[in-house]
Amino acid sequence: MEAHHPNEEVDLLLLGGTAITIDAERRVIRDAGIAIKGEEILFVGKAGDASGQFRAGKTLDCKDKVLIPGLINTHLHYSHHLSKGLIPDTLGPGVQSNFTHTKASPNLTPEDEIAGAKALLLECLKSGTTTFFEVGSYHPFDILRSGIEDIGIKGLMGRRASDRESLGHSSLMESTDSILEQQENLLKEFRDNKVIKPCVTIVGLQRFTDRLAVEAKNMADSYGVLFGLHLAAWLDSVNECRKRNGCRPVEHLEKLGVLDENVVLAHMLYVNQKEVDILAKYGTKVSWSPSAAVKLGYCLCFGRYPEMLGAGIPVALGSDSSDCSNYHDMVREINLAAILYKDLHGDPEIMGAEQAIEMATINGAKTLGMEDEIGSLEPGKKADIVIFDTDRLEWRPLYNEVQSLVYSASGGMVESVIINGKMVMDDRKVLTVDEEEIMSGLRKREDNLKGRLKMSEMMVSPWKFV
Repeated sequence: MEAHHPNEEVDLLLLGGTAITIDAERRVIRDAGIAIKGEEILFVGKAGDASGQFRAGKTLDCKDKVLIPGLINTHLHYSHHLSKGLIPDTLGPGVQSNFTHTKASPNLTPEDEIAGAKALLLECLKSGTTTFFEVGSYHPFDILRSGIEDIGIKGLMGRRASDRESLGHSSLMESTDSILEQQENLLKEFRDNKVIKPCVTIVGLQRFTDRLAVEAKNMADSYGVLFGLHLAAWLDSVNECRKRNGCRPVEHLEKLGVLDENVVLAHMLYVNQKEVDILAKYGTKVSWSPSAAVKLGYCLCFGRYPEMLGAGIPVALGSDSSDCSNYHDMVREINLAAILYKDLHGDPEIMGAEQAIEMATINGAKTLGMEDEIGSLEPGKKADIVIFDTDRLEWRPLYNEVQSLVYSASGGMVESVIINGKMVMDDRKVLTVDEEEIMSGLRKREDNLKGRLKMSEMMVSPWKFV
């Protein structure tokens, strides 16, 4: 433990409650004390030790609270937020995920996407997410110029890109040259952003040429950023890859030479053990969106996430798009991660509560290449801390804080959020932006989109809306 001078001055002391640290020892510290100076954590230990060693400009009483590292959402889409609730249950896998790409997305304006993006990040923040990976928006330049960083939630984002038709999906395709030019322009213009940083993303799912995959990956390497794409989400896509390339998707990416430690593959349901071994060999990361998988019927029985974790792949969690998952509460994602494979394998010990929390914290940090900065409550890391109020019926009786967080809680129980040492939400009130103004803007864009689209034709339901 690092020695500190008696009465060393810090900016904030959190005293009391239980800290689920996710540190190297996986300490769960009751009656905890956390000292914060500037953007970083200076001390994590017992409250008595913290109050004895430090004097603070502000002290927060955390009795009856649970403190965890900021949650990390490694897969979401700005562009789909205005389509929340539009995808009907009457479409099959693959068709559902294409629904809004062909119906709503081609009609989105930059103003639509900006309003949706701000509302989405507010939803994430209020349920405990402090860092995110947005895997491809239609209007990234406009979004990054919109003041979205003022919200305070930090992350990575890219530009949606597709240069080949797949399974009948050809909406919003572009030329390879145009995509690469725009990707590089995004990196050049926003490379110095402090809060939300650009990276390289393409759609994936066989909607890309070999040239795009290779040159996009080379660009990511050149700029030192992540390269993200969707892969193996449904069986038809895998079969198409086998027919087109003579091998499965992961094997194809290996042949192209694009698998690496800075590559994040989303979904990854339909993979075999050979592909798991390939991913582990190259240090390639995987982001799993359990809520989208079960809602869209991706068939989790084919998924090998327990095997991936066993192979040392730090599988992380994401909420996917607002029209596939319909929520961005990472606590609910943690719950699904902990319970789904228990049923699929008939084994209550598989994918336990502890491992599920790791997937949303330290594994997310590893996936984004940020494990030295975030993902756990440790001295030297950024002070990204989520505070839950446990003085409520859902948490009580409270014997094991880890079990209660995973199996009893939800993101709506988040009371306060600290990001980079700054209180961004306190007692459920967002302090950085005007939440009602963002809500009002969202309502206006919603009404505007209704006027531009034939919503009645898009809403397919056996029930009659009158």
